[in-house]
Amino acid sequence: MRLNARVIHVSVLFIVIPVHVLTADEEHKAESCVVLYKKGVDAYLENRFKDCIESLEEAVQKYRSYSKALQNCRLKCTEEAELSESLYPADIEDLHFYEKTLRNTLCIIKCRKSNVHIANTSALDPDTEQMFEDKKPYEYLHLCYFQAGQPQKAASAAFTYLVAHPHDEAIAKNLKHYSNHPEVDMKEIINFEAKDYIYLYIHGIDAYEKEDWKGVEANMEESLISYLQSEEECRAQCEGPFIQGWYPDFIPSIANHFTYCLKCKYKCSQKLNNLNGEYHDDLLASHYHYLQYAYFKTGNLKAACQAAASYLLFYPDDDTMRSNVKYYKKLPKVDSSYFTPRPEAVHYIRRSTYERKLLKFIQIEYSFNISEPANKEKTSEVFINRNTLLQ
Repeated sequence: MRLNARVIHVSVLFIVIPVHVLTADEEHKAESCVVLYKKGVDAYLENRFKDCIESLEEAVQKYRSYSKALQNCRLKCTEEAELSESLYPADIEDLHFYEKTLRNTLCIIKCRKSNVHIANTSALDPDTEQMFEDKKPYEYLHLCYFQAGQPQKAASAAFTYLVAHPHDEAIAKNLKHYSNHPEVDMKEIINFEAKDYIYLYIHGIDAYEKEDWKGVEANMEESLISYLQSEEECRAQCEGPFIQGWYPDFIPSIANHFTYCLKCKYKCSQKLNNLNGEYHDDLLASHYHYLQYAYFKTGNLKAACQAAASYLLFYPDDDTMRSNVKYYKKLPKVDSSYFTPRPEAVHYIRRSTYERKLLKFIQIEYSFNISEPANKEKTSEVFINRNTLLQ
C-alpha cells in the first residue's frame, strides 16, 4: 500500500509658559492615521506624489501599530482574567463571569493608558477600522508610487490591494501595466500586508516539492503557530465598539454586542484563508496534511499519526487521510495511542463547532417581528437593528 501525499498549486490671564514647538516631522508623527490618510488622498488629488506616499505610508504604519497594540491588550487581559483567582469560591448567579469581565476591563483600561500606540491615538470608529482593514490606502499608494518613479513598489501596492479585492478590474489592469514595466521584477512583487504564516506556508510547499522533509516540518509548524496567532489577533480586533442604535435592557445589550462580535470572529478564518489572492477553505487543516507526510518521511511516526488524526477532525470523511491512517496502523512501530489529535486542533474544532451552533440558533430563533403598538417607531428600530445583526 502506498501512502498518499498532498499538493496545493492597520477673563484672560497672561502667563508666560515654555512651549515646545513641534517640528514638521514631529507634527506629522503626532497626527492620527485618519488625518494622515486624508492628507495622503488630498496630496494625490493635487499631484503631490511624494507627500502622498509619506502621509499614506505613515497612516498605514500608525494603524498597524495601533491595532496590534490593541489586540495585544485584549489578548493579554483576557488571559490574565481567566487565570485570576476569584474573590469568592462559589459561582453564585454566574458572578464568576462578571468578575472576570470586571478584571478584564480594568486590565484593558490600564493597558490602553500605558501603551503609547493606543494612548496617543483617538479611538477609531468601526468604519475607519474597516477602511484600513480593506487596505484602502493602497488604492492610492500604488498610483503615487508609480508617479514618483517607484514602479516596483507600485506593483506591490497594487498587488496588496488586489489580494483584499480580487475582483477589482481597474487595479488588476494597473498591475498588469506595471508588470510590463522594464524596472519591475514580477518575482519581487510582495504583499505589504501579508502575515508571516503566508510566506512560511509557501516556503513549506516549496520544501515539499523539493522533498526537503525537515524544511516542510520547520516551515509548516511555524506557519501553523503564526496562523493560529493571527486568528486570535483577528478575533481580538472584533471586540471593538458597537453602536446599537437603540437602548436595550441589560441582558439584551450584552446579547447584541456578543452577537456582533461573534459574527465578526467567525469570519476570521475566511479572512485568513486568503493566500495572496487565492482562497483555500482548508488552509489551516492542510498544515496537518503536509506535516503528517513529512513526519512519516523523517521517521517520526508518532508526530505523523497525531497530525493525521488532527486533519481528520476537520475532514473526518477524507478518503486520502483515512487511507493513510489505515496504512500507519499496520506499521509495527505504531501504537494506537499515537492517533491523538493535537490540543490546538481539538480546541479549534470545539470552539468553531459551538460558535456555528450559536449562530444557527440566533438565525433561526430570532427570525420574528417584534410588535409593540405603544411605540411603533421604537419597535421598528429594534427590529431593524436585530436584523442587521443577523445578516
